[in-house]
Amino acid sequence: MERIALKLGYLGTRFHGFQIQPQHELLTVEGELFKALKALDIIEDRTAANYSAAGRTDKGVHALAQVVSFDTTNTHVSPRMLNSALPDDIWAYALAKPYSSFNARRDAVTREYRYFLVSASDLDIRSMREAAELFIGVHDFSKFSYRDETDKPIREIMRIAIDTEEERQSVVIDIEANGFLRKMVRKIVSALMMVGSGIRDKSWIEALLELRLTEGIVPAPAFGLILKNVTYRAAEFEEDIYAKRRIQKRLKADLYFHATLTEVLDEAIKV
Repeated sequence: MERIALKLGYLGTRFHGFQIQPQHELLTVEGELFKALKALDIIEDRTAANYSAAGRTDKGVHALAQVVSFDTTNTHVSPRMLNSALPDDIWAYALAKPYSSFNARRDAVTREYRYFLVSASDLDIRSMREAAELFIGVHDFSKFSYRDETDKPIREIMRIAIDTEEERQSVVIDIEANGFLRKMVRKIVSALMMVGSGIRDKSWIEALLELRLTEGIVPAPAFGLILKNVTYRAAEFEEDIYAKRRIQKRLKADLYFHATLTEVLDEAIKV
């Protein structure tokens, strides 16, 4: 028996989130992953394999570095092997063989998300950066998340960076924390956008963090969010160069298609 950890990427557009749902007919990333793992005789049962995953991304959210771990007796596991049984919008590209009790969720030190705001040139970036500083540190994020009673609302945010890409007129927001609650990143992004557009100011965010307001926040759309990275203290991943090249080639074809479609839509708007 061997402990395996895999790094996965996926485009979340057509999936109802990462985690398998109670309604098993719903398409999820994890559901497709288990189909592949079972078809390749890597694992038969998630409980018996001590399976775990680093994050539970929501419907429509993407990932560049989701991590899963499990036990297997299959000695031939590799990213390219798994990719042969996965759909094109899910891929594995790195593998580690950590210690036997490694758990992809519990052993994660930090998680980092990136959010893309396109055509956001009218936002006041300076005000957004000042407001973002309020989130740094340990806070109760009850007002910036959806959670059930079993989720503790306390999280620590280590870093928020807001950068602009002038050529694309877009804003990129990176948030790194020890953990995230459901929709926490998207609600933080939504709050920062409200400050950047002048609808709210940073004192409003301060009041929400101090639980002095009960106002709800509509989360930013899921399609702009990526799980960018998950860090561990003792897991050394080796990238499969062949698998990465195949993935990059496929994604470049997708990029060409969507870039062309953007031009078509832009032309249609002018009619």
